[in-house]
Amino acid sequence: MTPSSEWSQSAMTSYEVVRKLAGAIVALATVASALGLLLPGVYRDNAWVTAQNRGTDLVTLAVIVPATAIALVADRYGSPRGRLVLFGLLGYFFYVYTGASFAYTFNHLFLLYVALFSLSLFALLALGSRMNAPAVLAAFDARTPWRATVAFMLWLAVMLCVIWLAQILPFYWTGEVPEGIRMADAQTMYVYVLDLGIVVPVAVLGALWLHRRRDWGPVLGAFILIKAATIGMALLGMTWFLFRAGEPFDTGLAVLWGTIAVVGTLMSYWFLKHCRVDGGREEQR
Repeated sequence: MTPSSEWSQSAMTSYEVVRKLAGAIVALATVASALGLLLPGVYRDNAWVTAQNRGTDLVTLAVIVPATAIALVADRYGSPRGRLVLFGLLGYFFYVYTGASFAYTFNHLFLLYVALFSLSLFALLALGSRMNAPAVLAAFDARTPWRATVAFMLWLAVMLCVIWLAQILPFYWTGEVPEGIRMADAQTMYVYVLDLGIVVPVAVLGALWLHRRRDWGPVLGAFILIKAATIGMALLGMTWFLFRAGEPFDTGLAVLWGTIAVVGTLMSYWFLKHCRVDGGREEQR
């Protein structure tokens, strides 16, 4: 059996479940982000947090939701590239709505956040469990930028460690909680947990597997590249809304977030364009 036929067979067995879960995510995320963006008073957090929430809503509504719909169509037609993009975008929804469920001040959209957190988690598990990793690896051509992708993944892991640990570690000798926690009037920062506990290990492990051409290397590589691109966009959206709300414009952070978004997007394109698309149309089951 050829890699492309193995891919199509894997796609056929998983598509129905993933389609329903991802379709529900697209619908609910559209509602949640539109309401958060357009209706005053939805967010009960302070002004600093509310501005960031609305920045994330803008990116979700304008970029992530349409991109997910396109990736779903591509996956429907048996595209390994489409499936990798879908996997990465589901990671975005899981990241954002984990934070919304656990960190946003309780509001009228809480049950939507919980539903999106749960749906994105199970969609990731459903898609990942059916991912034909050997076929994915075989779909990449000889000109794939393996080394550049590995370097970017490791850079992202190191950068996240430097940024967040620089905020966390001083607490151990000064006793002062990080400034972001104080400004958010929160108990902790969920981004510390998700980035240091999930994104960094996945980036390092994925870079190692990609360097050694292990089966799951391209899957984790695409996941991290898309994570960088999408979260970089969300951070830029947050920065813009903070500026509009009257907060001082942090040029350094804006440049960093822009770099992550632009380089993540370009790296995603460069990496995934070397993933051959199965030209055969998958029959609907």
